[in-house]
Amino acid sequence: MPPGNWGHIAEVRVVGQIHGSQTVNVWHLATDEIVNDPGSLDTLLLQLAEAMLACVIDTLLPAVSQDWSATQVEAKRIFPAPSDPLIATAPANSVGSLGPASVSFAASLVNVRTGQGGRSGRGKKFLPPPGEPETVNSEMDQPTLALITQFLLCVAGKFMGANPTTPWHLGVFSRKLAGGVIANANTGFQVVSSLNPVAKLAIMSSRKKGVGS
Repeated sequence: MPPGNWGHIAEVRVVGQIHGSQTVNVWHLATDEIVNDPGSLDTLLLQLAEAMLACVIDTLLPAVSQDWSATQVEAKRIFPAPSDPLIATAPANSVGSLGPASVSFAASLVNVRTGQGGRSGRGKKFLPPPGEPETVNSEMDQPTLALITQFLLCVAGKFMGANPTTPWHLGVFSRKLAGGVIANANTGFQVVSSLNPVAKLAIMSSRKKGVGS
C-alpha cells in the first residue's frame, strides 16, 4: 500500500510489569479497510489487540524473564480520528518462562527497518529482558535469541509482507514526517520490511522500579 492511502492507522500498546514497574511497548499499524461504523471499528481494533496478545502469550513469554508478566494489549485508532482504546486482557498468571532478572531496566532490543533512509525510516523496540541465567557479559545466549526471533516471526506473519494473516500492516510512524498534524498521519507511516533482534542487551532508562516506562 503506497503512503497516503491507508484507511486507518492504529497504535497498539503491549502493557506488562516487571519488579512492580509498568512496561509499555508501542507498535503502529495501518489498514486499507474503510470502516465508518463505530461498532465495526471497535471489532476491527479488538481483533488487532487480540492478534498481538496471542503473539505475546504464545511466543514472547517463553523468551523473557519470569519476573515479567503480561497485563493487556490496547489498540486505538489515531488516524483519521482518535478513538477510545479496545483492550485484550492477558490470562491470569501470564508470566515469562526464563530465569529471574536482577534489574528492571534491562531490555531485549529489536531494530525495526522500513528500507527508507534517515531516522524517520527506522525504529527500535525494547522488549522485556531474559533472565540472568540466559545472559553472559550483557548478551543473551543463542537459544534465547532464537526464542525472541520466534516472537518476531509471529508478528511478521500477522502484520508484515504481501499477505499478512490480518488486515493490518506493521509500520514506523514518524510524527516528524506527519508534521505533528493528525490529518497528515498517513504521510508519517512507513511499512516495516524487517525486524532484527540484537543479542546484546539494551537499557530502557525510564524503566525503573516505581517509575514505569
